[in-house]
Amino acid sequence: MENNLLVKVQGDFAGKMVLEDGEYIFSYQTENKENFISLTMPLRTKDYVHTKLHPIFEMHLPEGYLLSIIKKHFAKIVKTDDFGLLQLMSPSIAGRVTYESQKNNHNSTLTLDELLHPKSEKLFDELVERFALSSALSGVQPKVLAKVQNKATLRLEQYIVKSWGEDYKELSLNEYYCMKVVQYADVPTPEFYLSDDEKLFIMKRFDILDDGESLGFEDMCVLQAKQRDDKYNGSYEQIAKTIQTFVSGKNKKTAFINFYKMIVINNLLQNGDAHLKNFGLLYRNIHDISLAPAYDVVSTTVYIKNDVPALHLLGSKKWWDKKFLLRFGMESCNLTNNEANKYYEECLSAMNKVANEIALRIKHEKNSDKREVLEKLLNLTNKGNH
Repeated sequence: MENNLLVKVQGDFAGKMVLEDGEYIFSYQTENKENFISLTMPLRTKDYVHTKLHPIFEMHLPEGYLLSIIKKHFAKIVKTDDFGLLQLMSPSIAGRVTYESQKNNHNSTLTLDELLHPKSEKLFDELVERFALSSALSGVQPKVLAKVQNKATLRLEQYIVKSWGEDYKELSLNEYYCMKVVQYADVPTPEFYLSDDEKLFIMKRFDILDDGESLGFEDMCVLQAKQRDDKYNGSYEQIAKTIQTFVSGKNKKTAFINFYKMIVINNLLQNGDAHLKNFGLLYRNIHDISLAPAYDVVSTTVYIKNDVPALHLLGSKKWWDKKFLLRFGMESCNLTNNEANKYYEECLSAMNKVANEIALRIKHEKNSDKREVLEKLLNLTNKGNH
């Protein structure tokens, strides 16, 4: 493979990415200012030169489970360094930013019903075989991007399908109830489901709209010009500053309210994996930038008893109580004391609602692994009510 890639924005040629003498060089070859590839990389005549792959391109690379699968299958055929991986994945990367290359045949599809009502216990393994190479997904959890045909419209839609290993038993169940808390707190979430056998957590991709339009999405690593290995280096205050810097004025208040609620919920649920890549911004153009929906919310202390938050808050990595979270809301999210209290109570109400659902569920649960996870979640959601 040649060490270059042609980069497109909304289908229009924007520039060229080259690996030369150990340097990653991106040069714009368009005069359309709307065709910027990242909010942090506006159009200019000077090249963008990095010693590592630019964060906006690195965001498209797989991590963890998917990365190991792809390397296992392709290491003998192509280079699986970052640039080689990007070239390998590029034909299947969909979104606002895409790459021009020889299209691979990844037209395999299924329906949402097939995901929700699996007939095979090995459905996830089958999905990996079919979709691994078209799954440009970050994160270490076993996951794959599946193309699903909408029965009503016959349009192809993309869903992220997550499984779990023995180290994190019943993680799909965990994520489902945690995301329920977020949803009940009126924080935007993508469509999400739990399969009948509860082995799969299924979430609709939120940066591609029903009419096929692709929105721009950039996670906080990209927006803070950090590499993926730095996703645990930073603070929630820095994320708030990034929101202040990039989010459009008309969307700023809503963004801060939702971000504050996310931080409250992550503390109440003790989500130790709320790192920089698990927050992002969504945009149609430079004039309409907003906070992305909440995603990847789980309780990590269900598995790691003494886990701590992924990022610093108020100078420390610890689970803060109400008094300090209110302070964060006022100091970093531009909320008044009354607003911070109000939205905190909305989060508690959401916790209470989910606690009631879990309590009813536990009464009839016979599976010991599921009971254990549900009881730990119930303990956390009940704590939120005191």
